[in-house]
Amino acid sequence: MVDFSSHVRRGHPITFGVLVFISLVVAIIASVLTHDYNAGDELHDQPLVNRVHFWVFTGWWTFLFSIAYTALFLTGVGGVVTSIAGHGIWLFLTWIFWLAGSASLANRIGTDCSNHGYYYCNSLRALEAFGWIGWALLTIMLAVVAAIGGGAFRGGRGLKDGLSEA
Repeated sequence: MVDFSSHVRRGHPITFGVLVFISLVVAIIASVLTHDYNAGDELHDQPLVNRVHFWVFTGWWTFLFSIAYTALFLTGVGGVVTSIAGHGIWLFLTWIFWLAGSASLANRIGTDCSNHGYYYCNSLRALEAFGWIGWALLTIMLAVVAAIGGGAFRGGRGLKDGLSEA
């Protein structure tokens, strides 16, 4: 059996670092849009505003937990939280958030949001683009964790083992 632990130790901080960056960008764009929607006098499409509010939650959720997972992984503490199962559960839940946010925003603004009279069309398109980029990254990360978990399970180890031990 091939030992991928050195690749995991090297790749985990890199991929989570990219996820931290993408989620920070998403969180900032969504937070600024929320501020602008709340501060403006014009009427806004409430379902669109609700989707942006969901992105505020998703962006900051991913940013904070990604930093926590990276710190726990690098220090070697965390136990079951940083295990294969812990990574898998958090990544799957976060993957669902990003898929729901990206799909609902894409559905609402369509292919040309300026034709619908939406304010801040470019910011909405950027939010959608970074949403799909983050979702794709999370899909890859989830697939890697599933492969590591499958290998650990077939190898007789438990899913409570650390990610870099499998």
